[in-house]
Parts: sequence; C-alpha cells; structure tokens
Amino acid sequence: MTSLGRPRRWAKVLVTVLVVAGQACQSSPAAPGTGGTDGAQIDAAFSAAAQEPRLRSLVVARDGAIVREAFFNGGGPDSDEYVWSVTKSMLALTVGLALDRGCLRSLDRTIGELLGPATVSDPEKAAITLRHLLTMSSGLDFPETAFYGTGASLYQAWVTAPDQVAWVLARPMTAAPGARFEYGSGTIHLASVALTRACGMRTSELADSDLFGPLGLAPRRWEVDHQGYSNGGAGLYLTPRDMQALGHLVLNGGAHRQRQVVSASYVAAMTSAQIATGSGMATPLYGFGWWAGQTGGGSAYTLANGWGGQFILVVPAKRLVVTTAALTTGLSGTAAMAQWQRIFDLLMLRIVPAF
Repeated sequence: MTSLGRPRRWAKVLVTVLVVAGQACQSSPAAPGTGGTDGAQIDAAFSAAAQEPRLRSLVVARDGAIVREAFFNGGGPDSDEYVWSVTKSMLALTVGLALDRGCLRSLDRTIGELLGPATVSDPEKAAITLRHLLTMSSGLDFPETAFYGTGASLYQAWVTAPDQVAWVLARPMTAAPGARFEYGSGTIHLASVALTRACGMRTSELADSDLFGPLGLAPRRWEVDHQGYSNGGAGLYLTPRDMQALGHLVLNGGAHRQRQVVSASYVAAMTSAQIATGSGMATPLYGFGWWAGQTGGGSAYTLANGWGGQFILVVPAKRLVVTTAALTTGLSGTAAMAQWQRIFDLLMLRIVPAF
C-alpha cells in the first residue's frame, strides 16, 4: 500500500506499430463470430493506435468476447496500470456495494452525519450529501481543471497537505450543494472517507472483498492519504483484464455470471445523467463517478475516464466495452491533455463507428 503524498506521481488534475527500438507491439486478431463489424475500419483504428507513442493497451470486446487487442510499450493483459481518475468510477461502484451491504443506508446521508461534527463543524458543509460528492456538486471550491498546463496546482497542494480531509473541508463554499458541477478529486475523496467511517473498512478492502473477489480478480493496489483512507480521486492500479471485467460488469447491469455483484438499480443510476457538466468537460453529463454521453451515431455510452488516456468505455446498445491504458510519467498537463484527446478520439471516431 502506498501513500498519496507523492508530487511526482500525483502532479495531475483530471481527467505504439510505430515500434521504437526495444519496444514490441503484441496484437491479437478478431475473435470468431464477431459479425456486424467493419474489419477494415478496426484494422485502421489499431494501426492508428500503434502510432500513439505512450499507449500501453487497447482492448475491444463485444458481448464478453475480445474482438481485437494490442499491447505497446511493454504493456500486456496483466500489466499493473496506474489508472488515475478511473479510480473515481471504481469508488462509485464500491459505494453501491456499501449500500447493498447496508452499512451505507442512503446516498442522501450528509457528511455531517457520516463524518461527525468533530470533522465537519460548518453547518453549510455538513449539509453536503454523499450524492453531492459522487456527482461533483458539493459546492466546495476545488476548481481542479483550472490548472491544466500550469506548475503547482490546487490538486498538488491538496495531495501534499498533512491532512487531506481537513484541507478540502477548509475550502470555501462557492455554490449551494447540488447547484452546479465542479470536477474535484479532493471533494469526491470525501466519499471514500465517508464509506470507510460508515462501513468500518477501507474502500480498497470493501472493493477487494465485494467487487474484485466476485469477479475473480486479485486484490488491487490502491494508494492512501496521510490519514490512511483510500484515495477516492485517484490512486488505483488495474490491469487491462481488470478494466475489461469491470466494464462488462457495468454493461451487464452489475451482474457477473448470474450473480448480482452490485444492484442493477444502482448501476443504472450511477451510469445515467445526474448532472450537466458544462462546457469544456470530457462529456456533457455525469452520473455517480461515471461520465455519460452519446456517440456520433446516437448511442448512449458511459465512461470511466483517467488523466492521460485511461478509459473504460461502455456502449450498451452495441454490447461494446473498450479499454485503454497509457503512460503519463513526465508529461506536462498540456501534453497529457493532448494525449487524452487523441486516445479519446481514437475510441469515439474510429473504434465505436466500426460496430
């Protein structure tokens, strides 16, 4: 288990074959029985992916069968990948598990109730609910996306603070809870803290036992803050195989092999539009830790989205799950956002239209 307070790893905000010497690309052909796809378009998409210099994996699956996958830059199906803000989406799934267990009774419980007056003394902040945290509408001032391409950021100040919980709770309120979307890793982290207080175990421990375990996945590394809480904003490591399994869990409404791992009603709410994100964001709508939108062809999708191009894309109408992981070490904010955009466009403009 590793600590959150590492500026080199954590200097972020949101969210190849060009074979370079010493780098190999591994690719598998389309699976049999994957009719209804444009093979030439898929070939072209994977050729474009091979030109992306930091891409580590691209896996495309339909109805649980891998259609095509490729690995670059030393990546592989079981490579441990730091998935940045995909962590937020996994936190949201874990909140669903806590609701199913009954240790969290409602998304409308307030942080005043869940964290207690010793932690949240301001009545206005105490009225923030778990729902507000998961929909990025707490009203706490944490304008994370304002710092792309700059040096020291609000995010970096938060992760290096001696007490990340106290630090974010000391931020001023700039809107009433629920009034507007503002993307902030520090604010959604409070949901991880609330879950831990309510359930008596770390978010990572609940995910290992009730999420990863039922999917047949190994326990995963999940970084913690200085108080020992699993970081709700980033910090999780997943393999490409993990990402596919989690994407298919969402595609199947929380079910895996006839077992309901997370309640279907919660997954439906989690991946549905709960709030408008405003201009300049990844997608126009947001659920609980998952982004929501429509493809160019009009199909609804949901997206787990991490800095620099970490994606779990689920398109239910096409029974499609597409996942990527990419290197971000040493990238500036501007370069990471440019990489994110190229990989996002690869998925939305090349992969999805092939189905």
